[in-house]
This record gives sequence, structure tokens and C-alpha cells, in this order.
Amino acid sequence: MRFCIPVITQRINNTMAAILNLNNKSEALSYLNACHCFGRSPTNVDTIINAQEVSRIHAVVEWTNNQWFIRDISNNGTWVNSQKLVKDISHKLNAGDKIFFASGESHGFEIQDLNPPQNMLLPIGQAGEQVTASPIILSDGNLLPSEENPEIALFYVPSKDQWYKEFLVDTDGSAYPVVNSDLLFFSNQKWQLKLTPLTENTVLMAKAKLSVHQIKYRFNLSLDEENTELTVTTDDEQFSLANKAHHYLTLSLARHRDQDAKNGIDEDSQGWRLPETLIKELGYEITLFNTHVCRAKQQFRDMLDGACDGDELIERKGKKIRFAGVSYRIYKGNELIVNRGQDKVSLTVLHG
Repeated sequence: MRFCIPVITQRINNTMAAILNLNNKSEALSYLNACHCFGRSPTNVDTIINAQEVSRIHAVVEWTNNQWFIRDISNNGTWVNSQKLVKDISHKLNAGDKIFFASGESHGFEIQDLNPPQNMLLPIGQAGEQVTASPIILSDGNLLPSEENPEIALFYVPSKDQWYKEFLVDTDGSAYPVVNSDLLFFSNQKWQLKLTPLTENTVLMAKAKLSVHQIKYRFNLSLDEENTELTVTTDDEQFSLANKAHHYLTLSLARHRDQDAKNGIDEDSQGWRLPETLIKELGYEITLFNTHVCRAKQQFRDMLDGACDGDELIERKGKKIRFAGVSYRIYKGNELIVNRGQDKVSLTVLHG
């Protein structure tokens, strides 16, 4: 049995690979991409150096085999400390190294940190410039600016290799795709999305896809309905999820689906409800409702490791939402109150 712990991590000001402009030390640090180009081209490099003696693409810093290397590809040379690099030969970088372009003394940058590249949000000033405030390091699922006071959800869906943003005040729960360099606004601050593309050293271990019919759910609800535990079983694994508030939301959606099944509604039409109906029933505000939906989806996404996406298990259609499970049991104390799509009944229960 595998035990899953929660899912959405929050703002962590970890260190990350960064460089300091020696010609302007008051400038905000620049953070390195997995493949980071230096040069004077305004469109083809990550760090622009406005000098005629610098090549359009002068040098590239690369994350390879869990280390950072620099490679000179210029006409006028690149120096690390006092050593001129051999063109097209990779040179390993160390923290504190000083890099110079086109001479051993001009257009200098100092390596401040050499941690692995990470996805992040960079704070942006009113004029579009990067400011010196700390960036936000991103996990695959993020509630921003904080879990306590979320305004947006920003999350990655591995099955689609796509990042999405969702405004938690929206009743329709629409998720909008975002890409590298897109701007987001929350907490009265503008942020730029900086995504690190997969490198040749990153291997995606894709699991075999699971259909919703292969996943079984068991909700253990306490008698006072204050605690909800969830066990999820597939053909190969079982996941025991501790008591979380968002499990009660999923359980409520399952109850609505069961109610429709009892009323003879066909499977494709079962369980669809408007969020307005659900928030009245649950006593939530729309932001809390959407936050619980995001947490539930992210937990499913992390738990099943890409074999089935959270959006396939808690579905949206138009403005309506439903629980997509077809095999689920609900226990209240030691009483089985819902048994949908399953024949055998386990004896283990949660006592309220």
C-alpha cells in the first residue's frame, strides 16, 4: 500500500542557477535556462550584450549531466576568470567564476549559484523590467500568492505537457494554457513565467494510461461528517489518502452522481451540477470551492503519476462539474451508505 501526502506546494525561495552583471551590480540577478545563450542578438539569446565586438550568439551555458558548462561559439572569444576558452569545447563552471565576452576584462558576469534550472515566476516592474524581489519557485501545482489566500492556480499537466492557469474567482473553473514568458498578475504584482524546457537528460517515464473504469474509490466518512479519508485502488496499486478537506468535496460530487444513478439517469449524464448549487450546499465561497477542486485534481494527478489526469477524474463541461468515478463506495462510520459499481465490500472502516 502506498501512502500519498499532499500535493500543492507553495512559495519556496530556494536557490537556483543565477548570474550577476559585473557592469551593473545593482541589476537584478539573471537566472539560467537549461540552455542559456549570450550575445547581441535581440531575438535569439537569453542574455543580451549590446556591444559590436560581441557575436550575435556568442556563447552558450548548458545544463548537462547534472552540471553546468559553458561553450564559446564566437569570433572574438570567451574567458572564464583569466582563461580563454577553446572554441566549441565545453568548460565546466564553478560558483564564483567570472565570465567575460570578447576580451578578458569586458562584459563580465559572475556565477552566483549553480543549482539545477527550475520553473519559476519572476517579479516584473511597471515598465516591464525584472525587479530585485525574490522569484517564486514552481512545483507542478501552485496556489498563488499563497495557499491561505489563493487568487489563481498555476499547474502542469504531464499528459498534455502543458501549463495552465485558473482564476479561482470564476464560477466556470476554466483553465487557460500558458507558455514561457507569459505574464500573470496577482497580489498586486506582475509576474513573468519562466519555464525550463526538458533537456536531453530528462527522461519521461510514462505510465500506461488508466481509464476511469479502472479506478475504484472508497470514502470513509466519520459519523459527524467532519473527517473524510479516501482510498484509491487501481489494478496494480492502492493509495491511502489521509483526511483532507478536499476529499469531502469529491465525496459530495460522488453523492450527486449516485443520486442520479438511483434516478435512472444514464452514466454519461450522471452527476453534473452547477458550482452555484454546490457552494450553497457545502457553505463555501466560490474561491474556496475552486481551491478544493484544484487540490483534489492535483492530488489525483500526482498520485497516478500521469496515468490518468485530474481533469479526467473531476470533469468540467460548460459551467458544470462532476465526479467521473463509476466504481465507488461511501462508508459513514461502519455503515456502507453507497456502493456503486462494486460487488465486494471491504470490512475496514473509519469509526466516527
